[in-house]
Amino acid sequence: MQPIFDAEGKVVAWLRGSDIFHLDGQHAAVLNNMNVYGHGGDHLGVFSSRLFRDHQGGVVAFVKGASGGPLLPIPSIPPIPPIPTIPPTPAIPSIPPIAAIPKIGWGINWSQFVAQNL
Repeated sequence: MQPIFDAEGKVVAWLRGSDIFHLDGQHAAVLNNMNVYGHGGDHLGVFSSRLFRDHQGGVVAFVKGASGGPLLPIPSIPPIPPIPTIPPTPAIPSIPPIAAIPKIGWGINWSQFVAQNL
C-alpha cells in the first residue's frame, strides 16, 4: 500500500491499486480513471500527477512522486500499513463535473475531502 500525505506531510490514508483506505484499513473511496468517488458514487475530486484535488482545483493530498502543485512538505515516515477491509461493491459513479483549473495552492483538508462521501 502506498501512503497518501496531507499538506503537513502526515500520512492520512493509503492507496492500493484503485482503492483508497483510511488509516484504520476501512475503505474510503475509489479511483475511476482520474476521478475519485465515494461509496455512493458521489464525485469527490480528481487524482492527477499523483495529486488529489478538490472541486475548486486545490490540492488536498499527494503520493510520492507528485508534481505540478504547491511546494510539497517532506513526507513523514509512514506507519505500518493496516490490513485493509474488503472494498464494497462499487456504486454507479456520478457524472464528474467539469474539472476546475488546477491551483498551485492547497485546498480543503483530507477529512473534508472524504467526508463528502458520507
